[in-house]
Amino acid sequence: MKVPSSQPVTPAEGFVVAQLSGDPYEIGLQHGRLLAERIQQMRRTLYQDLIYRQGRVFGVGFTLLCRAITAIMERHIQPELRQEMRGVADGAGVGYRDVLLFNCFDDLLHALVRLVLLLVPPPLRARVGLACSCFVALGERTTSGHMLLGRNLDYYVVDGVLGADGIVTRTMQEQLVCFVIRPSRGHAFVSIGWPGCVGVVTGLNARGLALACLTSAVPGQTPNGTPLPLLYRALLQRHDTLEAVEWGLRKSRRTIGNNLLVASARDRSAALFEFTPWQVRRVDPQDGRLTTTNHFQTPELIPSQNGWVIPNSRQRLKRLSALCALEGPLDVAQAQRALLDTTPPPDGQADQFDCLYNPGTIYSAVLAPEELRLWLRATDRPGRPFVELDVAEALGSSRPAAVA
Repeated sequence: MKVPSSQPVTPAEGFVVAQLSGDPYEIGLQHGRLLAERIQQMRRTLYQDLIYRQGRVFGVGFTLLCRAITAIMERHIQPELRQEMRGVADGAGVGYRDVLLFNCFDDLLHALVRLVLLLVPPPLRARVGLACSCFVALGERTTSGHMLLGRNLDYYVVDGVLGADGIVTRTMQEQLVCFVIRPSRGHAFVSIGWPGCVGVVTGLNARGLALACLTSAVPGQTPNGTPLPLLYRALLQRHDTLEAVEWGLRKSRRTIGNNLLVASARDRSAALFEFTPWQVRRVDPQDGRLTTTNHFQTPELIPSQNGWVIPNSRQRLKRLSALCALEGPLDVAQAQRALLDTTPPPDGQADQFDCLYNPGTIYSAVLAPEELRLWLRATDRPGRPFVELDVAEALGSSRPAAVA
């Protein structure tokens, strides 16, 4: 797919491509103006269909709680990103505190999900679908000789206050945006996100650095840190090597547990960073591959998740590892098919979230960092195709030196 330079917003199959450029406030103002209706709809959904769904008393109390927590997080957000969020608010005609809540909501929601898990028996925990899956195959494991990163972003809580009959999942599926951002400072990049959100959960920059994050729950969190999507935005815009990302991750204040898979064209390699608010561990590729879902694999961090690992995460990791270990090199089509895999576990007692592609899948994406290409598949309705985006062309960038 080519991104027309004359059209700041381009419709695609189940998502839109939005082009933004300039200094932080200008980027935010463009973002807010171009996607104003979508941002306002996101706000209505957040308050009417989610927060105030349980009644006014609950809604007011929950809103005050969220704003108190986000006020603590705000102190750890870089000034440039706060300026960008103010631009979004001004452009869309919504409050800055609402945009701040959008950008902290992932950290807030996952912390609250962990609280809810304390109140339900272990057999029911499997019904909470934090079901992301991600892999990297290095050049020796691909037909092109260039690495591929594949990821499913999944977000689903079945019911209750946080689930609201799947409203979070539906909204995220229906409001998908591929941002093409050319900042006045730092690397240009592409981010797959949503209206009003300036953070990054899946992204690829002009230097060939790609990243994808996955929740990895731990029994404890702190608001005294940077909301992770905003931290990842800063890493993607500033860095192009694995070592630089690791340094930035370790020196930051972190809020919740996460698995961050990073691929670097400059290094021609990848790394998985598993971390809590207090510890960071790096996992390097084995036999040219890395796979991760929603739990830790490093021995030092495994004990921190005792009783907190959702069982379907282990099933998905087992299936994903098996698919990546098949003989022969991997191509883009095979990577896409792996993300759409619905094979249940062999024991025949599958939960719907045991599958890589499941009811909580928001989108599937394959990224080729060394080629500056990505393929994105929306899930707002069945049968959507993968849409290819030439990131180099979209960003007006040359291919990384490793490929050129």
